Amino acid sequence: MSAIRTLIIDDDVAVAGIHHGFLLARGGFDVVAMAHTGQQGIDLAAELGPELVLLDIHLPDMSGLDVLQRLRARRRPVDVLVITASRELDTVRGAMAGGVLHYLVKPFSSQALNERLDEYVMLRDDLASGASGPLDQASIDRLVAPSRRSAVAETPAGQSTQPDQAAVRLPKGLSRPTLDAVIEALKASPEDVSAAGLALQLGLSRVSARRYLEYLVVHGHARLTPRYGAAGRPENRYLWRR
Repeated sequence: MSAIRTLIIDDDVAVAGIHHGFLLARGGFDVVAMAHTGQQGIDLAAELGPELVLLDIHLPDMSGLDVLQRLRARRRPVDVLVITASRELDTVRGAMAGGVLHYLVKPFSSQALNERLDEYVMLRDDLASGASGPLDQASIDRLVAPSRRSAVAETPAGQSTQPDQAAVRLPKGLSRPTLDAVIEALKASPEDVSAAGLALQLGLSRVSARRYLEYLVVHGHARLTPRYGAAGRPENRYLWRR
């Protein structure tokens, strides 16, 4: 199955970059664009036709619920996963009424996001392999279960948002020896590095180097900093968290 076309809508550039990196490291998702205002997200959704939207509620020009309503008004359906710091009951109910698949509250562990993405991928597989005829009750229950489980997930007070590294499995396509080499290179660098520079140093492709770097960002071991050049497009730089 082809990669799931995904649009990220979050007003925080760094947070949107972390989401992007997580999806890149996980595999199976293609981030077609990132938007930092509600209207920009609506316009990009109309232009690019994503299959999945990662949506924040707090946006500078409108509420994410307004964006959700506009997305639902389009003829082409799109799946929505809310990732936000908003915990108000009315907001959660509004999101659920808008048909979001999950409502995930910041801060959360990478495992929490990964579990919800796993559920989403399984749901898509079920829909793709479903019979063309009428469904029985068991099949319907299996398909609508994710929306019924769209409960608020949050990290208990005082608990670390970082996953247990001993239990972390590397995503498909990443190897432990190469990851160790990337870690050592980051630790040895006195300043932040680019994916291209690290790729040249270690003999990797730029895409591979970026996947490893984004994996480390997702798990809290490296920090991502966008650096804006003359062309206006940021270059992501990575620094080991010492």
